[in-house]
Amino acid sequence: MPRVFELRNKIVLITLIAIFVLFVAVWFSYFIIAAPPFNKDTSTTIHDSIIQGISGLGSVAIAVIIFRIQSLENRNHSLEQATLNYISQTMGMSYPEWTSSLEEDIKDATLTNRYYANVPSKSKEIILEEKQRQQKRLEEALSLHTRIRQTIRRIRGDVYYCAIFLILPILLSLLLLLVVDLLDAFWNFAFLSVVVLMCALGILSLIKMVLGSTVQEP
Repeated sequence: MPRVFELRNKIVLITLIAIFVLFVAVWFSYFIIAAPPFNKDTSTTIHDSIIQGISGLGSVAIAVIIFRIQSLENRNHSLEQATLNYISQTMGMSYPEWTSSLEEDIKDATLTNRYYANVPSKSKEIILEEKQRQQKRLEEALSLHTRIRQTIRRIRGDVYYCAIFLILPILLSLLLLLVVDLLDAFWNFAFLSVVVLMCALGILSLIKMVLGSTVQEP
């Protein structure tokens, strides 16, 4: 599996490099090799489209991010309550809430050791097998809880990158609309290229964040 992921990452990287090279070649040919003319009206139209499109995309992205974070937090809360109920009903131990001390007790097998130390049985093998089974269930719950928490933290971190690359194109387009008549065709296209590139980076960041919002398997 690691080789498959490594190969896929190389393919994605090569594809991105090819797209970037193609973009640079088109941009270079447009002005250096005197490709079709680019006028100010075209620049104004594209800036208007960018403002409308990115604004709409940003609104949808905010709604999706809030919904996803809330969904993961609810899932983690349900997992915490289910685990606490499981510990209480199965082992007779009560915890008021999910705390770091509970996580340490699960990692160190304190709960299962304490419970099965007082369980009478004629067979030590039966006790050991049941103890390992209970410990595995608790560790799986703790692992899932940790991964969900890491996913929420990762989403919140990626939000800032997405916001930067989605807000800046809107601000730059608004600014460039004010000075579009003062710039010649070359600079209009150059600044427009920067805005489009930032939009592309913003969309890629948004896609990365959406893909990273899934809880990864251990």
